[in-house]
Amino acid sequence: MIGKQKRGSYWLYLGFCLIFYVTVVLAYTSWSNHRHKQIILTEIDQQLLLVAKGLKYMLAPDFHDRAIDKDSISFAEELRNRKAITGYADDTAFTYVYTLIEKDGKFYFSAPTVTEEEAKERKSWYFYPYDDIPADFIEAYRRKKTVFVNYSDQWGDFRSIAVPQTSPDGKTYLACADYQITDMAALIRHDLMISILTAVYFCLSSLPFIIFFRNFFRSYNDELQEMNLELTEYQEHLEEVVVERTSKLQAAHDRLADELDERRRIEAALEEKKDKLETTMAQVKTLSGFLPICSSCKKIRDDKGYWKQIETYVRDHSDAEFSHSVCPDCAKRLYPDLDLDIIHEKTTANK
Repeated sequence: MIGKQKRGSYWLYLGFCLIFYVTVVLAYTSWSNHRHKQIILTEIDQQLLLVAKGLKYMLAPDFHDRAIDKDSISFAEELRNRKAITGYADDTAFTYVYTLIEKDGKFYFSAPTVTEEEAKERKSWYFYPYDDIPADFIEAYRRKKTVFVNYSDQWGDFRSIAVPQTSPDGKTYLACADYQITDMAALIRHDLMISILTAVYFCLSSLPFIIFFRNFFRSYNDELQEMNLELTEYQEHLEEVVVERTSKLQAAHDRLADELDERRRIEAALEEKKDKLETTMAQVKTLSGFLPICSSCKKIRDDKGYWKQIETYVRDHSDAEFSHSVCPDCAKRLYPDLDLDIIHEKTTANK
């Protein structure tokens, strides 16, 4: 069970690393493509700004002071302006270069680039209305602020600039330039493809490392499984040893408990015998020391100075009792007529 969990963790970790690596590579690819796009746009914007600001030097200084309606500029001047601006656009590879003027809220071309096809469509392009003007251009005119914008109209897809300019008499107009970005989009797609191929290259180049670490972790995982198996076997053996040791300790504990019980019984018996002995000893009375005894009548003097018969003194100072009898010597002396040997034999036979 533990081995399966470790293998699952290993594959999960490896999958996470792969996903993280691919994500980083894709993120770098996206960032690189975006950065390259921004670099291209920055270069285009710099060229657009230079072209737009250079328009006023190709026109008469008072041109926009005079361009107030469609009849204020002669066709001859329009053609001169057209030639200069169209030639400038061709030389700079910009699609359209033009100026815009505003009248009654509407915007008109004042000096536009005119291609050969457009020249065939109309004779005059001066004061031609710009009906689909980008909203950002209008905002640039009102706020007098340069803007860059991407937009599409009937002439194509463009990156354009609108630069507010002021004529000598203070009239505001827009100097504009359009750069067709259709080719740029193809270039960006080409760069994106290169970035993707680069990402694939890095992914493929990382495969040897991935295979190496995969084999390394697999070997490491096998070692862990072997160690886990050994630990499992050791644990099972250890459990058997613990059970055996526990059984022995329990048996020893039982024996010790029995020995303690036996010791308690012996101690209780000894205590009982001790009590009995102490009781017996308490009941024993002995005679000791020097006893003053009369050499004639054999009376004994007690501690208080009284003379007592010997049997009375012994009875008072011990548990001994006396019974009266006659010893052989006294019997011969007191009863000389009795045959003491015959009496002794009879007495012995009766016993």
